[in-house]
Amino acid sequence: MPRSRLAWRWFAAWCLLVAAVSVGCQWLASVEMARLADSMQVQQLIETAGRLSAILPDDPAADRSWIAEFTRGTGNSPGSFVEVFDTVGQRIVAAAAAQGTPPSADGKGLDAGALAEALDGRRSTSGRYDASNASRTVSVVSPIVRAGGTTAIVRVTGNTKAADAGLALAQRRLVTGALLGAVAALLAGWLLARRMAGPFEDLANAASQVAAGAIEVPLPASDVAEVSKLAGAIETLRGQLVERGLTIGRQGTQQEAVLGSMIEGVLAVDASQRIVSINRAAADLLGIDAQSVLGRPIQEVVRNADLRQFALQAIDCRETLEDDLVLRAARDRTLRVRGTPLREMSGEGGAVIVLNDITDIRHLENVRRDFVANVSHELKTPVASIKGFVETLVEGRVDDPDDRRRFLEIIARQADRLGAIIEDLLALSRIEQAEGMGDLPLERVGVADVFSAVIAECGPRAEERSIVIRVESPPGLEAEVNAPLLEQALINLVDNALKYSEPGGEILVAAAPTADGMLELMVRDRGTGIGAEHLPRLFERFYRVDKGRSRKLGGTGLGLSIVKHIVQAHGGAVAVESTPGVGSTFRVRLPVSRG
Repeated sequence: MPRSRLAWRWFAAWCLLVAAVSVGCQWLASVEMARLADSMQVQQLIETAGRLSAILPDDPAADRSWIAEFTRGTGNSPGSFVEVFDTVGQRIVAAAAAQGTPPSADGKGLDAGALAEALDGRRSTSGRYDASNASRTVSVVSPIVRAGGTTAIVRVTGNTKAADAGLALAQRRLVTGALLGAVAALLAGWLLARRMAGPFEDLANAASQVAAGAIEVPLPASDVAEVSKLAGAIETLRGQLVERGLTIGRQGTQQEAVLGSMIEGVLAVDASQRIVSINRAAADLLGIDAQSVLGRPIQEVVRNADLRQFALQAIDCRETLEDDLVLRAARDRTLRVRGTPLREMSGEGGAVIVLNDITDIRHLENVRRDFVANVSHELKTPVASIKGFVETLVEGRVDDPDDRRRFLEIIARQADRLGAIIEDLLALSRIEQAEGMGDLPLERVGVADVFSAVIAECGPRAEERSIVIRVESPPGLEAEVNAPLLEQALINLVDNALKYSEPGGEILVAAAPTADGMLELMVRDRGTGIGAEHLPRLFERFYRVDKGRSRKLGGTGLGLSIVKHIVQAHGGAVAVESTPGVGSTFRVRLPVSRG
């Protein structure tokens, strides 16, 4: 139901008041004027009756001079007449006003009540409606006292038609005046209502603008105490609104900054599963746009059925839930999701879901398990071999010197392999420690000098297999590196290329500056190549493409892992490209200088 304006309410009340006062005053005035007219009519008839009592002759029927006095008293009004009765109530004579018609002389007498009062010397009055004249008639019965007694009775009857006409005219004028006064009062009331309601309407409009965000809108001034007090209250509320708005804005900015800086994804949904808040990390994890999904149901936005079901459980549950989910995509991601229910004061529910990407953690756990298993296996194999041959020799079950020599050579090779594994593990530990502390000692060296050291180390093995190592490097190329570690990384790459290249092949070792100010080192062979399924894990510890061939060639399974950590300790990156049957290319990118 629409609300009426304040001015209209006040004006409606004023209209009711004016109408009530006008009708009441009109009614009272009409009643009082009618009563006054009747009173004046009766008084006039009483005075006429009194004068007639004094001048009425003993024989009014014979002497009619008294009629002139009667005519003066009644004013010649139609329907006015006089009657004279004897003491028994019989009419003796009757006379009418000049314009009237005398009553018929039918000998009609007075009624008993009026006769009794007249004989007692009292005057009486009565009235009735005269249908013939469409007016009222008033009669006054008065005794005529002579010689101490009532000798006759006179009844004077007057017509109120003229008085009623005057009264009606007066009433019409009164009504006209009342209507004009009411119109003037209503106009004045409307102006007053507008004047009184105006400041309140101005305040209401100003308050609406403030509520709509127009904080600086001025409030109207008024000399009315109530309006001024209300304006002061609104001004106070405006100040509080501004302060709260600033506080909410600061809190919103802080919250947005906190959520935006979190690496965990945060997603909030209401009771109807609509997304009310989402940070960038959550949007990136789910592959959605943070702005376009606000207000949309999570069932429409999130493709993962397990996460949708988890959100529904988090809304309905009263406890915090936690679970691990897998997002299927180009790269599967493992998420640890934690759902906390929300309960507002209105009873409406919802939930906050925190998404933590633990893919790398799970990968590291798998790597750790594989590392432990591989270390155990790699160490167990040479130890078991050494133990077996030693026990055989100790028990004296080998008499042939050639067999004993062959057993000892096997023991020596396994001991060397065991030592190589331990040495590589220690080297890898030292490199990781230097990488983590960031205190790797660097010096500016020529790349050609590093290549010379690598060729000096790997050249003899290459000559044994008739493999050519070709070097390409611009003259004067230098870089700020740790020379021994970089030499070890390149030796591992070249040694790996030698193991998997056929005799008579070629290995290219090259260096060149890049457009972005980096140094790129490359080792390319034309060997057996590596399948694409092995490339993502190629630099993991103890990962082997062909385990049997790797052990046969004397590899520890740690060479490429050492290369990766040496390069990372320099702030660089290593990558591999390989095609089975064609060969492999390892590229190392390093900063030319630390600065």
